[in-house]
Amino acid sequence: MDHKIRKAISDMELRRRWAETRKILREKDLEFLVTQGSNMHLGGYVRWFTDIPAEYNFHMTVLFPADDEMTLVRTSASLIPVWALRGVKEVLYAPFAPTLNYTSEIEIGLIEDYFIKRNPKRVGYIGTAMLTAGLMKALLEKFPQTEFVDITDEIDLVKALKSEEEMEFIRETARIHDEVWSAFPAIVKPGMMEYQIRAEVIKLLMDLGSEEHLIFMGTAEQGKSCGMSTFQYANRRVKDGDYGTLLMEVSGPGGYYCESARNFSFGEPCQALKNAWEVAVEGQQMTADLLMPGRDSTEIVARYNAFVAERGYSQEGRLYGHSQGYDLIERPAFMAHNENGVETMKVHAGMNCSLHPYLINDEQTVYINDNYYVTDHGAEKIHRTPPVMILL
Repeated sequence: MDHKIRKAISDMELRRRWAETRKILREKDLEFLVTQGSNMHLGGYVRWFTDIPAEYNFHMTVLFPADDEMTLVRTSASLIPVWALRGVKEVLYAPFAPTLNYTSEIEIGLIEDYFIKRNPKRVGYIGTAMLTAGLMKALLEKFPQTEFVDITDEIDLVKALKSEEEMEFIRETARIHDEVWSAFPAIVKPGMMEYQIRAEVIKLLMDLGSEEHLIFMGTAEQGKSCGMSTFQYANRRVKDGDYGTLLMEVSGPGGYYCESARNFSFGEPCQALKNAWEVAVEGQQMTADLLMPGRDSTEIVARYNAFVAERGYSQEGRLYGHSQGYDLIERPAFMAHNENGVETMKVHAGMNCSLHPYLINDEQTVYINDNYYVTDHGAEKIHRTPPVMILL
């Protein structure tokens, strides 16, 4: 029945991940690890271990021992086919949902039973922001003799360094993006509503094999900012002379993410838009040239911000870029140094990094986004769509 999966990761690749994980568990003297995920966009830990995604905001828990196969805890509303299980000893199902708060005790109880059987001294955990407060509160209270060790940094680094097989998946995702950009002029016409443009793009993405597809876009008259918004704010009708931005954050067959964005214009864009676009393209190439092993991501953002500030454009205070894989956003994150925390993971060869200059003011919005593969000698652009505005 494995033919029902469009593109599964190989047994060899899963074994590589498990071996790297068990090496970390041994080095840290940990008996097993626990992690959770609840969706495909930003819940990639569980898929990285199992090639099975968490879905629909139902939590899926992975219990990974140093000396045995995995145990999964999953809602009975979403059963896993037996033939899809690899490296899994058992799946514990129960009827729980995050919106039914009282059912969390059922889910937590299954995980507690796993702990009781093993009575561990030291347990690793991954992703503080992923683990539910209810689970961690219960475990800390009921197992005071157990030491819980955060191994997120160690797993994040292994997860960020892509194997050759993983890069094949990522290049396929980028190819899907490129095909949509090639077809975009045939999709979009004046008179369409923004939500209709989004729907046409998503349909094409699905036909090409996308598993998950997040679309952000905005349109406006020339000389006004169009921004980028979610589906809730897509009730505008486009007309001749308008321009816009479109961002596709898309995973391909197998669940690996890339993302890409371009500006488009119904007719010749105004000079201010052209000028901003040229700065964005130059800024992206400048930072791509900085994607070298050992580089600090904060340095890359600082160089970019100095570049656009000198030219009178908005600096980036949010994510300027980041790695990608099973998660839409993976480490390292390219963020300006701030009091909320600083990225400690350096750039390494083997990373799939997204760079996305975003220049916005009252008169225009410019957004360009592409993925780059970091090699020992610099960055290789993965997308093949040229860095030009799309004229419609």
